[in-house]
Amino acid sequence: MQRYRRALHNFLIARCGDKMGAVAWEISRAGGVHTHWQFMPVPSDLAKKGLVEAAFKVEAENEKYPTSFRAKDVGDGVVEKRVDFFRVWIWVPKAEEVVDGQSPHAEDPAAQEDEDGQEKGEQKCLVLPISADFRFDLQFGRRVMAKLLGLEGRMTWRDCGQSDEDEGKEAEAFKEAFKRFDWALEE
Repeated sequence: MQRYRRALHNFLIARCGDKMGAVAWEISRAGGVHTHWQFMPVPSDLAKKGLVEAAFKVEAENEKYPTSFRAKDVGDGVVEKRVDFFRVWIWVPKAEEVVDGQSPHAEDPAAQEDEDGQEKGEQKCLVLPISADFRFDLQFGRRVMAKLLGLEGRMTWRDCGQSDEDEGKEAEAFKEAFKRFDWALEE
């Protein structure tokens, strides 16, 4: 999943230069079958100004969640003792890595990593620990971002339906645009 997240960052740099960053979030429940991830491009300015981070923290406070966000990472999320958490990554490309609005390495996704294999750009990771008995809203991340972007009418995924035909067309268009970044097609 981390490789796909980095590939999506590279895709954004190639398409948007430094104008778009990204927010990704994960819900991991120890008793769950799998983790839940979502990825969302956002205007870089929202992240650079700290508005994305503030939105997540404020919403958690407004919902009276029993814990608060911590600026840390939990690696790949696999630990000896499984724990419940909500994690959010806030990423923006570094302006100095973008020339004339585009990455000079847009055609070479591998060049988007530094010599240590670390992703280029600026990233902040926040983790909200969740107790096993706490009923966590799976739409928390979507709700936070909808409010931040002024898209309150899109907070509930059920209210954002598309016809099968439209969804299929959009999926195919994305696959075509993303394929040069999709490492899984090479393996």
